[in-house]
Amino acid sequence: MQKIFSFLFVLSCFTVLAQTENRSGFLHAQQYLFSQDPSAMQRTKELMEAAEEPEEGWGQAQAKTTSVSNYTIPVVFHVLHQGGTENISDAQIIDQIAILNRDYTKQNPDTINVVAPFQNLIGNCGVEFRLATIDPNGNCTNGITRHFDANTDWTVNFANYIYTWDRTKYLNIYVVRTMPAGSAAYSFYPGQVGASADAVVVQSIYVGSIGTSQPFVSRIITHEVGHWLNLQHLWGSTNQPGFACGNDGVNDTPVTKGFTACNLNNAIICSAGITENVQNYMDYAYCQLMFTPGQCARMQAALNSGIAGRNNLSSVANLLATGVTNPQYNCAPKAQFNFNNAVNCVGGSVGFTDLSYNAPITSWQWSSPQASNISTQQNGVLNFTSSGLVSVKLKVSNAFGSDSIVQQKMLILPAAGTGSPNINQGFENISFPDNLWAASLPITGAGFQQINSASLNGFNSVWVDNFNNPPGEKVSFYTPSFDLQSTLASTLTFYYAYTQQAASDNDRLRVYGSDDCGATWLSLFSKSGALLNSTQGLLTTSYDQPSQEEWREVNINTDFYFSGKPSVYFKFEFTRDSVNQGNNLYIDDINLRGLVTTGISKPTGSLSGLRLAPNPFSGGFTLSGNAVEKISAVYFYDASGRLLKTLQIHEGKPGTLELNDLQDLSAGIYFVRLSSTDGSRVLKVVKE
Repeated sequence: MQKIFSFLFVLSCFTVLAQTENRSGFLHAQQYLFSQDPSAMQRTKELMEAAEEPEEGWGQAQAKTTSVSNYTIPVVFHVLHQGGTENISDAQIIDQIAILNRDYTKQNPDTINVVAPFQNLIGNCGVEFRLATIDPNGNCTNGITRHFDANTDWTVNFANYIYTWDRTKYLNIYVVRTMPAGSAAYSFYPGQVGASADAVVVQSIYVGSIGTSQPFVSRIITHEVGHWLNLQHLWGSTNQPGFACGNDGVNDTPVTKGFTACNLNNAIICSAGITENVQNYMDYAYCQLMFTPGQCARMQAALNSGIAGRNNLSSVANLLATGVTNPQYNCAPKAQFNFNNAVNCVGGSVGFTDLSYNAPITSWQWSSPQASNISTQQNGVLNFTSSGLVSVKLKVSNAFGSDSIVQQKMLILPAAGTGSPNINQGFENISFPDNLWAASLPITGAGFQQINSASLNGFNSVWVDNFNNPPGEKVSFYTPSFDLQSTLASTLTFYYAYTQQAASDNDRLRVYGSDDCGATWLSLFSKSGALLNSTQGLLTTSYDQPSQEEWREVNINTDFYFSGKPSVYFKFEFTRDSVNQGNNLYIDDINLRGLVTTGISKPTGSLSGLRLAPNPFSGGFTLSGNAVEKISAVYFYDASGRLLKTLQIHEGKPGTLELNDLQDLSAGIYFVRLSSTDGSRVLKVVKE
């Protein structure tokens, strides 16, 4: 028997991985394992060698096991999702179970397409898979758990395996939205990793052959379960397909480089006259149709071994404990839901999406102490009467029981027009957050809070203890609603203080505005890293009390986005660097000021017919209309509402008024207020 173990891939495959399609993420996972555990390489080598020696604890040896035995494995799928298509249906998962059972018991009718040299080497592994009907706590389950979790965008990290059930009782399969390095799925060999990471991880679009998947890729999990049952790739554990001839330690699979395409007419590469097994489930070519008897024997040996508790999976006691024997189908549902929009305002209707699972549901009840109604629709709608962070409860029921869940992540903003057009908020006379100034609840870590030991003026400001927030944490706070219907040239200003810990830090501050109760947000300001630093390049690991010189002013012209709007909110959002340690941020003296033009935004009477030309202008412009002679003064304001120039009109002329003394104005946008005996009117002008 040949034993070829080329564990040099730790040195070589870092570059190879980027060059070859990595349909299976097995090698990427191996890289991570070896980087985290220096002893894992030697342990893996010993496990692979022991798999060929019966005295080393793998039970029956592959060379002596050719008859079919029956093994049944309880399975649980953990679907990680954020309410998108990655939350695949029960039917798609059940289809995947059927595919596994077909492939591992030689029931797939396409074995007739196996090439002649392997027609007599198609193995019936005698392994069946059943969704568990009893969970580790003895509760009824359909073998599918669903978790609203950002880790659906998966990274190979042992800390992410937080839902794994006892590996000695269940095959755990994680379903996620995305995976790194172009991977479709991956698993580890028995005994390679700790109990929580002993699972298959797969992208949702590679589960089964229906729904979001397709038949072409429906053998991905067949391949990964092969690894989980101790099969190597046909070319070995370590080499990419097509990289070098290798051996998987199984007698009846020829030495091969491996394939990424179905080269059935050119499958003699490594050994003269010997056809290689391109159609094997453990190759990378998308024409997999078979295991060999030797591979089946090796997997059965793993199922008879105490390594990683594989020998308990098919035991009589375990099949009873997991509900495979005498299955339980009369389950109560598990409640789960998501907000259609995590921000709304008082008086608005908020929709919720039911994501409950585990059993058919016959009734739903949505409620909140802050809502004026109870909803019994599957996807509930609640009407909120008070602002702030509100709690929402969903109760789901069927004939066999009920379940409920409460979430406090919905943020209801104050009613429209609760803030005056001109504010100066220094956080000295309020208790932040309150019924007007709202702050989001972070997923973990700290959100925006009031602090009385750091301020630009006075004592108070708001801050984020970002030093201790987790990577990528995003926190926000919100202003009251401002009625800007009668305001022109509005400007939002504020001061902040921030410094990086290191030059590579990339914390980011953004400011947004919304005129539709937070359904959409327009970006008004965004700075990160060194551009956000307000301390002239100072780097410090402990930024606690900024000095007066370390506050930076920001001016945002909001008029062109929100002038004339009846309800405008502003959001301050701070995001910690996704990798590096973050630092604290302070915000103070938030001002919204503008030129209040109550009653003249929609002019009536004689001034409504005035015309101005040319616009844009260079040296001057002309006003024309029947009421020109009534104009007594003309005022010029900049975009922030600051008065720049006043022209007194002593002798108006019928029909036209020429204003030519404007050379001192620089190019830009201005507001011209015309004062007359009939009232006032404001016009927007542009100087070239």
